[in-house]
Amino acid sequence: MELLLLKLLHVASAIVAVGANVTFAIWMSRAHRDRGHLVFVIETIRVLDRRLANPAYVVVLITGVLIVARGAYSFTTGWIAAAIALYVVAVVVGVVAFGPTVRRQLAEAKRDPSSPAYDDLARMNDRLTLVTLAIVTVILVLMVTKPL
Repeated sequence: MELLLLKLLHVASAIVAVGANVTFAIWMSRAHRDRGHLVFVIETIRVLDRRLANPAYVVVLITGVLIVARGAYSFTTGWIAAAIALYVVAVVVGVVAFGPTVRRQLAEAKRDPSSPAYDDLARMNDRLTLVTLAIVTVILVLMVTKPL
């Protein structure tokens, strides 16, 4: 029963985390059509990321480790090792690139959302969002298909 609850929490947290991240591109697309809401949208994305997506990703990690620690799987199993490595890559991308880019994008949106500097940061944000979603999608495929 405990293992089943851990799996449920693991999957539910993944749904929340990935679901929140998927909405970021939609939020930004709409904000770029109406620059009057740009600062509000970027601030909202930061709140969603800090208060919803990131905590959910932490729960995914903790519950995943607990599931493996309960003996259900092994950390040396290929799909688990690959998923953990990709998780680490996603965290590094988030901390080193995505977070700072969003902070600079917000500052530039407040200063001048029509500037070339803002446009460069928006493009970088779009690329980092796609990279992050690609990594997370591969993790999801590994978790569901268990190919290795």
